[in-house]
Amino acid sequence: MVDAKSVISISPDAKVAIISAMLKHPDDLSTLTALRQKLIREKAIVDQQLKIGVQNQMEETKEALDILGTTKEQVLGVRSNMKNIDSLCKDAQGLITDYSRIRKISQTHQNFVAAQTLVNNFKELHQDLDTITAKMREDKRNIFGPAHNLLMNHYQLFKLEELRNTTLHQARDEPLDVKVTLKQYFGRLDKVVEEFEEYLWELSRNMVELIKQKQGSVIVRVIKIIEAEESADAKAVITTTKAERRVSRQGFGGKKAEKPPRTVKSLRSKFFDVLHDEVSRKFAVLLERVDQEPLECLEATDFVFSDLALVYDDLEPRSPSNYKIFPFYVLEYHRHVYELANKIVISPDLDGGLILHLLRWVREYYANIYRQLGVPEELLEPKLLDGNEQGLLDDYLKLVRNSLTEWTNNMMNTATKEFTDRENPPEQDKDRLYNMQTAALLFEMVNQQLSIAADSQQAKIMEQVVGECIQVMKDYQSKWKALITTEKRRQIDMTGAPPEGLAEYIMAATNDQIKCAEFTDSMMKRIRSENMIRNAKSLENVEEKLKVTMEDFFDVATHGANALLDLAFNDIREPISKLHTSSWYDEDPMGLIVATFKDYNDDFKAHLNDYMFSKLVDWMLERLMIAQIDALRNRGTKLKYPVCKDRLQKDRALVYNFFDEYKPANDLEQDFDAIEQLHEFTCSAKRSAYLNFYQMKRVYHDLPISLVEDILGKRDDLDRASIREIMDPIKEKFKDKDPNDTNRSPTIFSKVKQ
Repeated sequence: MVDAKSVISISPDAKVAIISAMLKHPDDLSTLTALRQKLIREKAIVDQQLKIGVQNQMEETKEALDILGTTKEQVLGVRSNMKNIDSLCKDAQGLITDYSRIRKISQTHQNFVAAQTLVNNFKELHQDLDTITAKMREDKRNIFGPAHNLLMNHYQLFKLEELRNTTLHQARDEPLDVKVTLKQYFGRLDKVVEEFEEYLWELSRNMVELIKQKQGSVIVRVIKIIEAEESADAKAVITTTKAERRVSRQGFGGKKAEKPPRTVKSLRSKFFDVLHDEVSRKFAVLLERVDQEPLECLEATDFVFSDLALVYDDLEPRSPSNYKIFPFYVLEYHRHVYELANKIVISPDLDGGLILHLLRWVREYYANIYRQLGVPEELLEPKLLDGNEQGLLDDYLKLVRNSLTEWTNNMMNTATKEFTDRENPPEQDKDRLYNMQTAALLFEMVNQQLSIAADSQQAKIMEQVVGECIQVMKDYQSKWKALITTEKRRQIDMTGAPPEGLAEYIMAATNDQIKCAEFTDSMMKRIRSENMIRNAKSLENVEEKLKVTMEDFFDVATHGANALLDLAFNDIREPISKLHTSSWYDEDPMGLIVATFKDYNDDFKAHLNDYMFSKLVDWMLERLMIAQIDALRNRGTKLKYPVCKDRLQKDRALVYNFFDEYKPANDLEQDFDAIEQLHEFTCSAKRSAYLNFYQMKRVYHDLPISLVEDILGKRDDLDRASIREIMDPIKEKFKDKDPNDTNRSPTIFSKVKQ
């Protein structure tokens, strides 16, 4: 901001510019006139509305004052008329001779008539009570009968109670002995009234049964009696209220208002108490038995829906609307059902099956009460299980998990002891296949859990239970894998003098894994055929998980088969090490290898699952081929040309004839092609070596160049120059990479030492 001193010191042009800038205003100020006119118009409209509102208010106030003035005149007129009437009454008394005497005689006559009526009522009291008692007991003989005398009995008792109440009220200022005598006289009436009310409550307790017995008229009579008593109670309350107000207006200080003759009975409140007690009685039996028979008690609550349907159809139309009899019954039954369900939840014997049954039952309860009675779940308080269905489901899944884990651990502990001790050979089935029996036990437990979970009829629960079962299966698979690996290593390393029979037990475990895969497939088919999971997405998820689990069982079986091969190849380490060495020419190590394999395969074929045996034979052949290939480059290998050609051919013939017993000829020839071509190259003449290599390389794209060079180096007839002469074109060929090789499947040469 520019101060005064600085303005004085600057040039005139600059001063003009500063003043111009200070006087400059924003563009919005150009609309100030239009905005001011708009506000003036709006103010005029508001002023006009306020003026009209004030005028209307003034007119209404004036009209009200006029009405008050007229009312005051009318009140003064009424007061004047009342004074005239009072004056005329006093004048009339003076005109009648002996008016006071006539009035006294009239009053005496009225008192005499009243006294005579009272005496007659006293004389007839016991007779009336006898009649009422007789009729009442006649009705009580059949509690589900028509109760024709109910209303008449009540009417007569009501009149007698009025007599008693009036008499005792009139005698309130009499001596004590008079009041005691009167109470004794009416004592029998009190007993009959008490008996009648008990009969009334007995009928009320049997409301639902009376509906079933087609005695709706009895219900109507009961409610009419209650309504009559309620009306009399209301009058008594009004009388008391008026008396209290009168005392208060007259300013008598601590003086209490005079009590009315009638004592308030509150039969309507008692009526609902009786209905509550009757519902409690119905559930009391179930609540006593629920700890011993929870499932039976849940199923026994079917009466709730039928009873409520009767209340809705027959009792509700016969009751006053302000009774809200149907909502009352619904909530009473529901609260007792809630209590029953909670007692089951806190039961120490709550198991997985009971939890699932309870969850399904709760869902069906809400569905039935809505479908049959139109009562939505939101109106039912408190919520069954306190709305903790997910918590219960978590508890159930925990029970399933713990039970399966405990059973599996116990089973595996027993199986592990048998597997490691090997005191007796494993058991055989009817086909002479070894087995450990763990597969049958495992899936017996799993299927039991599936059957229990299926009772819930909830896809979510079934999916989660299957998930728990799959987890247990995975643990089972891991334990078998680890056990087979540990025992195999112990056998190969000869640690601690392991007992005999490991191959037999590995076969038994492998067979069990195949059975587990078959059981898993059957489990998947059962879930679909029995429609255990109705939700398509959940079913798809479960089947996908079970397929993966089934593949995992095959993986464990494969692990077992490879362990068997490890044992077999461990026994032929020495003859394998002699292949293509100097001793190979004098001895027959391949014959020893084949003989050893034959001993093993005789057992495998007899006691191993057919599918796994066929796979084992394939893997045995492949591993033997790899061993033969690797033996060509061992440190002690010495290929004596041309003698080695006959020895290699003899070895191939031994192996071929051995595997010919187990594999089809076409498959076997295809499997032997690699070793034949490699042997052909190994024994090639110098001028035909490249051609043999080329033919082999064209089929076996992953043939390692190091293997080719190592084999040529083992030839005793080739010097370094000859090897270089053969290898140079081969190396050139290796430089020409075929781009299609990356898309081709690996061959046996990808598994040999590189």
